Amino acid sequence: MEQLLCNRANEASGSLAVVDGEHRFTYRDLLAKADILAANLLEKGLGTEEPVGVVVGPGWQQIIAQVAVLRAGGTSVPIDPSVPDIQLHAMLGDLSTRFIMTTNNLSASVTQFDVLSIETVLNPEYQREKHGEINVMSGKSEGHRSHILHTSGSTGKPKAVQISSKAVLHLAALLPVDIGEGDKVGQLNNPGFDLSLFEVWVTLLSGGTVVHIPKSIIKDPASFAAFLKDAGITALILPSTLFTAVSASTPSAFRFVRHVVSAGESPSPQAMQKVLSSDGPPENLWNGYGPTETTCLSTLQRVTLEEAESGPISAGMPFGDTVLHLLDENRKPVVDDGVPGEICIGGPGLSAGYLNHTESNAEKFIEVELADSQDFGRVKATRLYRTGDIGMWKGLPKRLQYIGRVDLQVKHQGFRVELESIEQTIAANDSVRAVACLHQKAGDGPGSDRLIAVVTPANDMPLDPQKIIEWTQNRHPYYMVPDQVRIVSEIPLNPRGKVDRDALYKEIKESRPLRSPQNNAKEDKSSLEQITKILEEILGLSNLGPDDNIISLGLSSLQVARFLGLIKQKIGKLISIKDLYINPSIRSLVHHLHQADEINYGPSEVLQLEADTHLADDIELIPNWTSEGRVFLTGATGFIGVNLLYRWLSRPSMKEVEIACLARGNEHYSPMDRIKNALKKYDLWSEGISQEMKRVIVLDGDMTQERLGLPHSDYQWLVNWAPAVFHAAAKVNWCDSYNGHFAQNILGTKNVLRAAAEGRRKTMHYISSIDVWAVTGLILGTDVVSEDGPLKVHLASLPFDTGYAQSQWVADEMVQRVRDKGLPVTIYRPGFVVGDSKTGAGNPDDFFGRLIAACIQLGYWPHMPHQNLEYVTVDYVCDSILRIASDNRNIGHAYTLSSPNPGQITNMERLCVLINQAGFSVQEIPYAEWLEKLQTWDGFESSPCLPLMPLLAEPILRGDTRLQTSKYSPRYDCANTLKAIGACDDIRFVQLTSDLVKKFIDFWARKGFYNF
Repeated sequence: MEQLLCNRANEASGSLAVVDGEHRFTYRDLLAKADILAANLLEKGLGTEEPVGVVVGPGWQQIIAQVAVLRAGGTSVPIDPSVPDIQLHAMLGDLSTRFIMTTNNLSASVTQFDVLSIETVLNPEYQREKHGEINVMSGKSEGHRSHILHTSGSTGKPKAVQISSKAVLHLAALLPVDIGEGDKVGQLNNPGFDLSLFEVWVTLLSGGTVVHIPKSIIKDPASFAAFLKDAGITALILPSTLFTAVSASTPSAFRFVRHVVSAGESPSPQAMQKVLSSDGPPENLWNGYGPTETTCLSTLQRVTLEEAESGPISAGMPFGDTVLHLLDENRKPVVDDGVPGEICIGGPGLSAGYLNHTESNAEKFIEVELADSQDFGRVKATRLYRTGDIGMWKGLPKRLQYIGRVDLQVKHQGFRVELESIEQTIAANDSVRAVACLHQKAGDGPGSDRLIAVVTPANDMPLDPQKIIEWTQNRHPYYMVPDQVRIVSEIPLNPRGKVDRDALYKEIKESRPLRSPQNNAKEDKSSLEQITKILEEILGLSNLGPDDNIISLGLSSLQVARFLGLIKQKIGKLISIKDLYINPSIRSLVHHLHQADEINYGPSEVLQLEADTHLADDIELIPNWTSEGRVFLTGATGFIGVNLLYRWLSRPSMKEVEIACLARGNEHYSPMDRIKNALKKYDLWSEGISQEMKRVIVLDGDMTQERLGLPHSDYQWLVNWAPAVFHAAAKVNWCDSYNGHFAQNILGTKNVLRAAAEGRRKTMHYISSIDVWAVTGLILGTDVVSEDGPLKVHLASLPFDTGYAQSQWVADEMVQRVRDKGLPVTIYRPGFVVGDSKTGAGNPDDFFGRLIAACIQLGYWPHMPHQNLEYVTVDYVCDSILRIASDNRNIGHAYTLSSPNPGQITNMERLCVLINQAGFSVQEIPYAEWLEKLQTWDGFESSPCLPLMPLLAEPILRGDTRLQTSKYSPRYDCANTLKAIGACDDIRFVQLTSDLVKKFIDFWARKGFYNF
């Protein structure tokens, strides 16, 4: 650390190191001033790593003093002067501290120590400029203890955490938040708080400038925003509580800041959402996690607006050489997503331990046998710090999700409850700025303990406590719902910027409950006294008044039952729970007791009972495959399937997705080779895709077989691995019968459905087709078909359509039946899928490709009036599927992927015009004449249309062939699709044009599929 500072002072001596109001110090100035104090310390006999108390607030004095201690070879012990004298002396006394560095006005409080005044460096006699090269004053090892910081400690007695130079250097060198020359980093944290290491030492060791932000500025959001702009602040690290406060009043305060790091406590998603969606968000917003014992920060997550809107915010990934494990109760690593474990951290940032706390060190700093990442199969002892925090892994690559503190886990109504989990839920309410939950014992009787939520409203707006209770009821089981909600203007914080729960408990105990409005009901003094006494006995409270809200007092269900029973016993009146909620104050309840003789139930109560059955409707039981980053895909060698695969492999936003593909090998190609060949066929293969193929897990199987043709172990792994199934495999043969499609399209879909239903809970995304509606327009006169409408009404038209269409109808109906039994299913019904609108890469083997190629070669086009084939490009289909599938709110519906605008539909007559406009001459002639010319053409035996002849030539209805019966198609309603896609500018239906048709034809020709 010292060497880096010396290098900076020698190489860029004029660069500003510290700005504090009128005080401005270059790096050379900084070391020159610090060396005055360092020389004094050495003259007094300071020993190596000897603790030196630096008792001064943030600012230039604090920084110069810390540099001086480093230069002299000691250990800085920064302590904010606001610490009470008794605690200050205890902290320094435990370290056997001899020397204190402070300011003249604070020196009187530390007279029993040897005091060095920091202002000494400003005396005129020391203003001589330091010339020549600045060198290291004394050699110090990499493991030199540079700092001792005090944690608050769960026992109430602060513990001294030892921080090494190596740990600070690791933080400065490998932190993802890049700080460098030209950066101005705000200094606002308590100097004894580990976040100050970032502000001061990461900045100085990286060549930036530390800019002190006065406390008066921090407390005024408007002034704070103006200061950040005027001072040119480019980076900040601030406690999440302060970040939340700023976001509530001035969300665009960070408009000109490059990096904002929120740390110290679990962040508020709403606060981050406000900042990121404001008209002036910072360039980068980070959520930082890490205890003092691992040097300020251990993980970081760059927060996006999307994550803030979905919440909760991830703690991210460990950076640099940091080691982070989740350990279970047996100190074994937790590796599976969603399984909680204690967060344990090691690596260069790990402290040597607490000074003079042997028992705490043995408990908190442990050695665990873990796999050696450098030597496969070998285990080694790894030193870790037990944070006391609970977390879980989420997604790929695995990111840390903070859950809460072990010591904030309480027993309530017989259940273990994480208070921070409740806090996170309440904080997700837009009406809430800050929240803290407490667990209070109110008495010794059954149900006497209470959960209390203390809430600060957002934007100082009125907030109904009952609304918060209802919000929590809809998201948590009953034993995690607060019994009482208290609305306060501010939640008390300790000097480290964290919630001061001791102060809250004291405030709750001493304060009177919230008041409800005055009620002018007739008062019965005797009943008032009796009910008040009953409540005070049950809750363990005193001084209740007649207008206190009984509901807001936080009665549990057991306490309510006891309360109503005692009223019946002592007053002789029977009242219902409904009466209690209608008359919630003591006064109004007494009035009701003397007005009513019996309980009455009416229609409104019946309606309420019915309405309450819907309270659990929004509970999410469906996994989110996008966050887990794993999918199972069938049909990866088909046109739609391979295009879906390509998007997962190529898109930056999907770099974390792993794809398990079911494919069959043959005598010539392995399953992997077949997938690669499909990518190459449509020009989707590249060096980049080759590198990304490591994310593809190929399963050699057959969906027509039981267990998908996989070994039992592979099948069990698959059904427990994937949170989502994308079933894109289907046989498409326009001429084969229903029986010919049965194995793949019916049995195959059945087996994929079984795989989706077995093992872990999964979502099923089924790619069907608009062919499920068969020729309903011609046969049944259907004008419009809706996405979620029943298919059985179109059953009568099926005999007149192809075997493929019949199989699609059966498979789709089968999928819906399983969906109705409870499997989360989404159905996609694309129109006739043609090539990519951007590249022209299309399937040469489908009906569209074969018909166009054959007609260009023949020179003639069949006249087929009233026939719309609902062409849709493959990019629109695949992009729409992935967009719809990314939001679990879309599950349970069907989505038609075709032209949303009837005016954009291309019929067969229009397609002939487009082919001619594309530069290929084809003459439109009557269908029968065209068919005869095709069959008598010299090139007929090699014609692309040869495999389609049963479809083209076999009469099925009143002399019309199967192809001709496709006329009078209904309008395909796309309302679900349009709603789900929303305002995505990058997903738009593309109408067929002559340019697009030419792209398709040129692609087929270039790839050698057809000769024109």
